[in-house]
Amino acid sequence: MPSEWPAEPWDLHGRGWLTLWTAPRSAVPLPPPDVVPLSLFGRVLVVSAFVDYQPPGVLAYHEVMAAVLVRRKARPGLSILDILVDDSTSQQGARALWGIPKLLAGFTFSTEPHLDATAHDDGGVIAAATETRRSSRALPVRLTTSVWQTLHGRTHRTALHTSARISLTRLRWRITPDGELGWLKAARPRLHLAVSTLHMRFGSP
Repeated sequence: MPSEWPAEPWDLHGRGWLTLWTAPRSAVPLPPPDVVPLSLFGRVLVVSAFVDYQPPGVLAYHEVMAAVLVRRKARPGLSILDILVDDSTSQQGARALWGIPKLLAGFTFSTEPHLDATAHDDGGVIAAATETRRSSRALPVRLTTSVWQTLHGRTHRTALHTSARISLTRLRWRITPDGELGWLKAARPRLHLAVSTLHMRFGSP
């Protein structure tokens, strides 16, 4: 019987808009118990992003997420704390394969000439971001890292391989305090990046 979602690894293509934040440790939800949040001057490092996944990736959908930068022993990585998507296959597959706690939400998503994106549910807006300025210079990057989640009661590592082009940008985030990403209201944005020609390979063969 075929699976209800693609087998790993998932090859995903698209573009994204990312912000690096610093937040008080007390404001950040707990990652898995045996990974340690990374900090800068006593504040935890957090990344949030709106992503537009497109063909020819195995799935096409929209996403908004917030993750904390962590390490397990000497190995750095991410732990995804909150993530919303508009595709049930992505939601169910990520939960089953890797313990990523995806929830479903609706999205409005415009990228021309700049990003204007909103994630919402029946209660209204959860999070929104608007791009206000972008550098014309883009640099190629490659990154291999780990994503640490709780799966079947244990800490589970998923490999993440990424290639893209990045440029400096400016994002204005709007976060609903009692929404899924409400804890980001306590964080301070430090760096904004626009990510183009994004290729992600998530998971192992």
